[in-house]
Amino acid sequence: VSSNAPASQVSNPLPCSPPQRTATDSGLPGAKPRDYLFLAILSCFCPVWPLNIVALTFSVMSRNSLQQGNVDGARRLGRVAKLLSVVSLLSGIVIIIACIIINWGGERPFTRFSFKDTLYVTSSMA
Repeated sequence: VSSNAPASQVSNPLPCSPPQRTATDSGLPGAKPRDYLFLAILSCFCPVWPLNIVALTFSVMSRNSLQQGNVDGARRLGRVAKLLSVVSLLSGIVIIIACIIINWGGERPFTRFSFKDTLYVTSSMA
């Protein structure tokens, strides 16, 4: 193998071993890992408070790791932040839809008699 060959054309020393990845290899040359901060902040508006706070924390930790030069750590923390944010958003949507269905859907059990009917009955019996 010549020393001028690109890294993608360099063969592995062992044919059965997987290609070695470097710390800066992200699939795309020069691409920095995403921290998904916007997604984590957006998930904070959903009613799943502990989960979206943790997603925001992982997102900030990912940004700090990238600033310190730890690309692999930033990529790993960014993936966790994205996963937690998506789970928080989906759970929040399910909770909001369930609350809407419970509050405005179907028959309410105590709507057959109103408060005015109760006052009318008690005032007419007196």
